[in-house]
Amino acid sequence: MTIRTRLTLSYAGAIGATLALAGVAVWWQLGAMLRASLDQTLQTRAADVATSLENAGQVGLQQSNATAPGVFTVIVDGTGHLVDATAGAPVGLPMPAAGAAREVRQSGVTYLLRAVNAPDGDVVVAGSSLVPIERAQASLALVLLVVGLGAGLLSLLGGWWLAGRALRPVAALTLEAAAIGAADLDRRLPETATNDELGRLAHTLNGMLDRLERGLRQQRTFVAAASHDLRSPLAALQAELELADRSDADATELRSAIVAAHADTVRLGDFATALLELSTAETDGRALVRRPVRVGELVESVVARTAAIARQRRVAVVQRACEREVEVDRVRVEQAISNLLTNAILYSPLGSQVDLLADVDDAGAGLSPAGPRDEAGRAHGGVLVVEILDRGPGLPDAVREHLFEPFQRGPNATGPGFGLGLATAAAGVRAHRGTIGAEPRDGGGTRFWFRVPAGTARKSPAT
Repeated sequence: MTIRTRLTLSYAGAIGATLALAGVAVWWQLGAMLRASLDQTLQTRAADVATSLENAGQVGLQQSNATAPGVFTVIVDGTGHLVDATAGAPVGLPMPAAGAAREVRQSGVTYLLRAVNAPDGDVVVAGSSLVPIERAQASLALVLLVVGLGAGLLSLLGGWWLAGRALRPVAALTLEAAAIGAADLDRRLPETATNDELGRLAHTLNGMLDRLERGLRQQRTFVAAASHDLRSPLAALQAELELADRSDADATELRSAIVAAHADTVRLGDFATALLELSTAETDGRALVRRPVRVGELVESVVARTAAIARQRRVAVVQRACEREVEVDRVRVEQAISNLLTNAILYSPLGSQVDLLADVDDAGAGLSPAGPRDEAGRAHGGVLVVEILDRGPGLPDAVREHLFEPFQRGPNATGPGFGLGLATAAAGVRAHRGTIGAEPRDGGGTRFWFRVPAGTARKSPAT
């Protein structure tokens, strides 16, 4: 069943239920009003007859009979025997007690009776058939039924039209979305000028298309960049092997070809390792393996790992880490710190200094208020905050926007890198549901930072 059909049936059902309740209320109210009016007439008639009997005997019974059409009067004595009755009064009706109204049924007809006391202990009973009231209610019920059926039909037609009009933009969005394929992800759905539910839906879907387009472009860029980085060493390796395979190659040429082929093989291996590290660090690469580890131990391990390149660049790494214990995936966090620190060392001037700061933020403020806060981290008891500050050339805004994407290298990039180090660091941080960023540092250079939920942070003995 379509949404339009369900909306139409719901609308018609609501209208029908409302009309039915209103009709029943009107029908019941009409019957109650007519019965109340008839009861008042009977009470007045009985009282008038009783007064006439007191003043002029039974003359008033016959004289007042014509003043209330359809109303009959019966006089009974104290023992219940009939004394007198107007013409048309039913025979054998059970008489009610004085002062009470009563409905009785005889021969398929319902009567309303009202009794009052008369002189000498007699009882005057005024009554009338309820058939006219029942007919009036039946006529009203028929009118209400016809009106209700007509209104129900109109509500079905109106609901169908309104639902179609309301869902017409959805049909347009559906057709447009069905026409968008992988080859034309630059197309967007039409958005309405009003900020209603459909407008927000179109805006949300367009945002999803933007993300899909960016993801597809990144994949294409990734494949193109990987192919480019693979093509050069593979072409060189092929040429070197062809040179080594020449029958006229002397020992020197053969050795040179082997050395060059080994270098290209090493580069291919490094490239494959970088791709594997990026794949492993992704959120869906492998499950997080959280283990307790001291923050100082993390930092010391990374500093020791990058000591050789720091000595080569004559860059002093100044570290400051707290002695707190956190629960993180050590492999991913160490890899993120190592990649950021290596990048800072490579881009720092010879003989300069790089600062590595690590702390646990229990309150959510962190080492630097400029960094974004992580609600999930605070909920788990702490946030591991890492900052790396270099004194390099800094990052232009255009570069910083795509800095953590694969195969993105800065304008001052040097060395044989592949542009995967920062992307791998960012993937490891995001796998922890953390945040990462880079910004210009006061006084020159760049400040890299990341924040990850650190589990239950607690004091650990210093070493």
